[in-house]
Amino acid sequence: MELSSSSYEELIYQKIKEAGDKGIPQRDLIKNLGLDARVANTVIKKLIEQKKIKKKSIKENGKNVIKLFPNEEERIVIYVKLENIVEVPCFTCKNLSKCGNGGITTPSSCSILSKYILTSVSAG
Repeated sequence: MELSSSSYEELIYQKIKEAGDKGIPQRDLIKNLGLDARVANTVIKKLIEQKKIKKKSIKENGKNVIKLFPNEEERIVIYVKLENIVEVPCFTCKNLSKCGNGGITTPSSCSILSKYILTSVSAG
């Protein structure tokens, strides 16, 4: 039974995700899955174009090895409701560019932010 192109994509992508930050050598991936090199290379190219994976040449034991890694952006998807964010005083503050730990203004020393947080907590 022949797998469809999307099945190859899912299979290859899953194996690359399982390898995580260590990556997986492209040659080993193709060999372990028993895929035709041309088919695998086409699928890998497609996954790279979709920005699901990245390909890097790394020196291991004195040899260049082509490794495949999952893209970090693909791992986490965060949904944020913007309704409450527009009320945060930081976004309209004239000191925003100077604010931060070690800066002139810090979130922990900002009276405007503290007041906003206390008001939000007591209202919630």
